[in-house]
Amino acid sequence: MTIISHDTSAVSMQALVFDGALRVGHLPRPVPGPGEVLIRVSICGISRADLDMIQGRRPVQVRPIILGHQFVGEVEATGDPTAKAWIGKRVVAQPHRGCGGCGACRRKERWLCMVDRGRALGMGLIDGAFAEWIVAHVDSLIEVPDSVDDEDASFAYPVASALAAIDHVVGPPPQRILVVGDGNMGLLITLMLHAAGHTVSVLGRHPSRRDLLWRSGISFSGVQAGTDGDARPEDDFARGSFSTVFECSGKPSGLELALGAARPRGRLVLVSYHGGQPGFELSRVVENEIELWGVNGGSLLAAVNYLESRKLDTLPLVSGRLPLSKGADGFQQAIRRGTLRILLENETAYRGGM
Repeated sequence: MTIISHDTSAVSMQALVFDGALRVGHLPRPVPGPGEVLIRVSICGISRADLDMIQGRRPVQVRPIILGHQFVGEVEATGDPTAKAWIGKRVVAQPHRGCGGCGACRRKERWLCMVDRGRALGMGLIDGAFAEWIVAHVDSLIEVPDSVDDEDASFAYPVASALAAIDHVVGPPPQRILVVGDGNMGLLITLMLHAAGHTVSVLGRHPSRRDLLWRSGISFSGVQAGTDGDARPEDDFARGSFSTVFECSGKPSGLELALGAARPRGRLVLVSYHGGQPGFELSRVVENEIELWGVNGGSLLAAVNYLESRKLDTLPLVSGRLPLSKGADGFQQAIRRGTLRILLENETAYRGGM
């Protein structure tokens, strides 16, 4: 068996490996090369992208492979003498290193780099962070301040995407906004929009979310699947009246509901991945002059700063924490309907933060 990684030493590490199935094994620890650092992972969250890859909705170019990209850890070593200042620092890392020379990279939007897009940590080609150690390029690192604990820091990647999505809201709060989808990303965006002062409503499939949202003054409408497969809200809601609609369900039926809810010349922000699924009727976009925006990532620095501001309580968004050695069980929990974020912990890591 071979694992795609850097040169290896005799030191082994525990890792959750995907080769059509998930299993825990002991592999050689990666060694950082020029411009790289070795990070002892503390926590890595199971993301929707991870679930899509193991369930075949996203491609996995290399098997066996280590997945996982939403992590926090401490730098322990470097392959570059100029990067020694990073040793001992807690960090998160942008999975997309980028080429450094294209327009997106020059704008510090490396997740949009077309040259190096396929080589993101933990996304099916380069080993990720469901392991005790990971190697990352120093250019991708963001230091985590002491006031942000490991659990909050593990949210940096989705918070970065959420901030990029919220940037598409036009006008000062309160704007009337609908979020379609009440999974991890839908709830995260909802709570962040609410914290920003917007009037938010949610369409979702999990009635258990109702109490969580109502305690914050957020309207929730349940959605049931009809006999024809269409999704129908249980309660009446004002169709065609929202200035901005966020599509976070990842389902064609959710996309249809989102499009129908946007007012003429409103905005539809697509946050979910819709690969391999049927499209939707574009004529309605033209008829109502709807603006379409896609979101694929965001600034980790902005996300860490946001987490440091304490505007977001991540505790209600976590369904469970398991040790890395129980990683396969963690994925089974994450797949279950209604489960929110599952965190895998490195039992041997230093637990930094507050």
